Amino acid sequence: MGSDTPWHLLFNAVLQAAKRLGSSHSLVVIATEPVVNQLKPLIDSSQDNSRAAILFQIATDTIVMDDEPLLALRRKKGASLVVGMRMLKKRAIDAFVSCGNTGALIAGSVIYLSRLPGVVRPALLAVLPTEKGSVSVLDVGGNVSCKSHHLVQFAYLGAAYQRAINGIEVPRVGLLNVGAESKKGTKDVRQAYELLRAHSQELTIEETLPYIDFVGNVEGRDVFKGVVDVLVTDGFTGNVLLKTAEGVVSLIFHSLAASENSHVKEVGAELHKNYNYAEHPGAIICGVDGIVMKVHGSAPPMALLSSILGAVDCVQKQLISRIKQQLKS
Repeated sequence: MGSDTPWHLLFNAVLQAAKRLGSSHSLVVIATEPVVNQLKPLIDSSQDNSRAAILFQIATDTIVMDDEPLLALRRKKGASLVVGMRMLKKRAIDAFVSCGNTGALIAGSVIYLSRLPGVVRPALLAVLPTEKGSVSVLDVGGNVSCKSHHLVQFAYLGAAYQRAINGIEVPRVGLLNVGAESKKGTKDVRQAYELLRAHSQELTIEETLPYIDFVGNVEGRDVFKGVVDVLVTDGFTGNVLLKTAEGVVSLIFHSLAASENSHVKEVGAELHKNYNYAEHPGAIICGVDGIVMKVHGSAPPMALLSSILGAVDCVQKQLISRIKQQLKS
């Protein structure tokens, strides 16, 4: 509810997820009663015992994209987003995935879920494909402006994620900047550079491995070369990077698809398969005590499906408990 994409299209992602996950899982769809009444017949005609159960939780309101986040959270107590947060807080669900209002989702996460140890500001973490795997970028929209200590904290959250999800013992961390030199960038970025360089040399895991390998500043053109596992930036710059990358990829895909050369079209189809952003999970609100995943408000059903499966992966790999453990050390 609250997405720019019609709910009946998004529900196709739920049906596909139920088929892929199998009967050991269950999916809870939170929606208003009129919507639920229209969705139930779709389940009756498509679900079987080998699929995940699809359950419904009634919401009485919806937070829309134009709503002011904090005001909406106070006034719309029965909104689907608030209901989901309450269920996650009570551990009635293991993860919450939303295509709704980003500001309300982040604010709701902070209000209803406690922050992880030492976390001042949770950040939106997005995973982008690179030439050598993937890079975790944070923040991509949660905090428009950041101080140096916020950026340092983002580095450790991103490193903990990479270690928990991808098994990278010593994540390479870089600061997104306008140049590679240590004196480049704003005052806060320069201070973060010095702090991360010092921490990278001092902190260890079990007194043997460095907690992070800080490689320094990274320019935008090098992000997709795979030079780092974690890219740290403020939410304004990170969001621009994310959406610009998606726009460029979309332009390339459309240009290749429009070619009259069959080989070029085949190359384009292969690239689309590997680098289509909808094939990757949405952004995780990293730093709160619960798995909350944000999907683009205008995202296609495939993006929601990828995010549901990504949230399941985070649960199965015990992301939150592993991040907690690492933040304490």
